[in-house]
This record gives sequence, C-alpha cells and structure tokens, in this order.
Amino acid sequence: MRDRIISNVLIKMGNRIKKKELDYLENVLVEEFRDVQIKKESTELTEYNDSLKKLKDTFLATLIVENKSNRTIEQYNLHLTQFVDYFTGKEAKDIDATDIRGFLYAYKQSRGISNLSLNNKRSAISSFFSWLADEEYIDKDPTRKIKKIKVTKKKKKAFTADEMERMRIACKDIRDRALIEMLASTGCRVSELSSIKLNDIDFIRKKVRIIGKGDKERTVFISDQAMIYLNRYLEARQDNNISLFVSKRHPYDQLRKDGIERIVRDLGKSCNVYAHPHKFRRTLCTQLIKRGMPLQDVAILLGHADINMTAGTYYDASDDMIEYEYIRYAA
Repeated sequence: MRDRIISNVLIKMGNRIKKKELDYLENVLVEEFRDVQIKKESTELTEYNDSLKKLKDTFLATLIVENKSNRTIEQYNLHLTQFVDYFTGKEAKDIDATDIRGFLYAYKQSRGISNLSLNNKRSAISSFFSWLADEEYIDKDPTRKIKKIKVTKKKKKAFTADEMERMRIACKDIRDRALIEMLASTGCRVSELSSIKLNDIDFIRKKVRIIGKGDKERTVFISDQAMIYLNRYLEARQDNNISLFVSKRHPYDQLRKDGIERIVRDLGKSCNVYAHPHKFRRTLCTQLIKRGMPLQDVAILLGHADINMTAGTYYDASDDMIEYEYIRYAA
C-alpha cells in the first residue's frame, strides 16, 4: 500500500518537476513512510483504486522511477491508454488472452497499421501485464500465451556517397551544413544532438560528451570537415544560447528533436534524397565497419548495449560488398 501511494505521487509529479527533484521527492517519501503502517480501510485518503487506468498510471510511475527514457514512457503511455480505453469498465484480473488478441485484431483492422507497429503495441501490453503479475495485482499473465507477431525485416539503407554530396550541396545556410556534418561524423541520435550544449564540446580534441539512453554518458568525435563548418556556424551566431543548435530567429531557442527531423527531411526532399537523422547514424556505422573498426568499438561509439543491434540493424552490407568479401575469403 505504501509503495503504491508513493508511485501515485511520482506519476502525478513526473511532468511538473525535473528528474533530480523527482528523485529527491521519492527519497523523502520513502523516508517519511518508513515506519508508517497504512491499511486500505483506514481512511478514504489511503484507499487504492484497482481500476485499469489507475494501474496503468502506477506502471508508468514505475518506469519513471526505473529511469526509463522519456520516449519509452511516452510510447508506453500511448499504447496503454488506447488499450485501457478499449476495456473501459473492465478490471485487469478479468482480461484474458482472447480479449487481448481481440483488441490487437480490432486495432489492426481499424487503423491498417503494419505488423511492426502492432508488435510494438503487443510488447507494451505484455510488459504491463508482466508487471501486474509480478506485483501480484493479477494471478497470471495472460500475455504469455500471445506469441510475438512476425515482422518482415526490411533492409534499411545507409546514404550513398553521392547522396551525401547532394545533401551537402543542397544546404542553403551554414547552420544546416554544420548540422548534417555533425550527424554524419558523430553518429548521434537526434535527441542527443538536440541536447548538446557548447560546454559539452572539447574544441581542441574534437570530441563531445553525450548523455544517451538511460542517462549513460559516452564520447563521440567530430571530423575535421565537421569542425570547419561548426566553427563557421558558431562564429556567425549572434545569440547567447548555450545550446549547440538553435533556431534562426529571435529568441533563438534550442532546436528540438522535431525541428532537426524537419530540417533533414526537407533538405533531402530538395535534392531528391530520402533522408532522416537516424540514417546518418546507420551510414557512420556502415563506414566504420567496412573500414575495419572492431564491431564492439563501433557499438560503444553508438551507445549500443547489445552488439547484435549494431551488426544486425545498423550495418548496411551491400550485395556487392558481400560478393567481394565472399570471393576474398572463399577463393
């Protein structure tokens, strides 16, 4: 009961205060409630509503406490809100595998979403019910009976040298050129690039301190070419914002994730190249592996906890490259 109350407080305050303050609040609540015994029937204030929505909110609070990324929490919230709305008035303990399959089927039919998107939804629901079972809100996890949805893996491409050159030529101002050069040389996630502050950069040693997923710190490196355009961009700026990339007009706000995505997407359209920020990350990975950089080092550079992610998802091995390597090693 005590843990549930603390979780409820944290979820309600999660969007109002910063992470450090939220951690401090959690420590205070734990300390204050340490020797307090709370019974469900004692007062109305301490009663706990086991409705599906309330459980969803408590689950999201748990993710915040576990320091999951904001993107992960947002995605889980989206998937589970749709799920909870579908089962309005039904308790978690009364939902079985057939009900969940019915929801997934109905959602796919009504929205026409891909199997990949549907599997992401299934995964979020599965995590939720696994947590419910672990916390003993329900006796059994019904999602254990639901198999992972088969997804056809499409081969994701890196930029070709020609595409990279066309995008460079298409840049109309120094900020956009510096932005794509930074994406190309560091392999940063778009959220990481958006968060870079000027004091995170070592301009002498050409490296940047990055805070990645799960608040994990790592170092990425700036190429000579990227540094040239970065310096030109910074010299041309007329603001005092500590963020690396800012908007072009007053008040020169920090460029957010969606802003960077729009810049890259529009730049690609202007030169007939399919472009998004993550493609630069895949391109750097492919280039480094082809040039002989050990896979485990590439994984560290990209901030991958699982080396299989680097090899299986980010490395774009062309058919010509595979043929060349086959002839080289099999002959």
